[in-house]
Amino acid sequence: MKYIFFDFDGTIADTKVGTIKALQYMAQKLNITDLGADTYQKFIGPAITESFGKYYPDLPKERYSEAIAAYDEYYKTDGLYQLTLYPQIEDVLSALKDDGYQLYISSAKTESLIKKLITYLKLDQYFTGLYGASEDEVTRSSKADILKYALENAKAEADESVIIGDRSTDIQGGIANHVHTLGITYGFGDYAELRDAGAESILEDPTEVPSEIRAM
Repeated sequence: MKYIFFDFDGTIADTKVGTIKALQYMAQKLNITDLGADTYQKFIGPAITESFGKYYPDLPKERYSEAIAAYDEYYKTDGLYQLTLYPQIEDVLSALKDDGYQLYISSAKTESLIKKLITYLKLDQYFTGLYGASEDEVTRSSKADILKYALENAKAEADESVIIGDRSTDIQGGIANHVHTLGITYGFGDYAELRDAGAESILEDPTEVPSEIRAM
């Protein structure tokens, strides 16, 4: 194992507050149903257009760009920084980097936002590359497509790579790209979701990640 690709939301940082507030703002602006915090938490991780299809089935696809613009209006000004770094994550990143692994972000957030957030959290020194969704959040939005793009740009071999994430979409994206998969349950997904998605390993505590990677 040489290359480690981390999801961001629910894996590096708890982004629940900013995301939920942005979705509530979006619902108000579009005059559509506010689905509530519990449902909006399920938006965290997958591409936002995937969640529109699942939780707003009556929202026409031609309104997706309007919905994304309304979401971004709040998120890119206020919601972006309403997040908390998970405890001990920086220690995990430091240990993996010291072990000689190349670390990357592979997130459904747009690439420009990921770059802002990693700098804001002062984590730049740990990552060799930061990869995210295309700026329109449509052209490259699925975790499979984002990870494919990340692998190609990092020039990483699939059989020497692992994706670490908290949602089924992270695991499915890893399987689609033939990389190893490590699910974590301290984020927004749970054990059953990660197991059913086919995760090779599932961990509860971030401090277990380095030893699990070594074992792979």
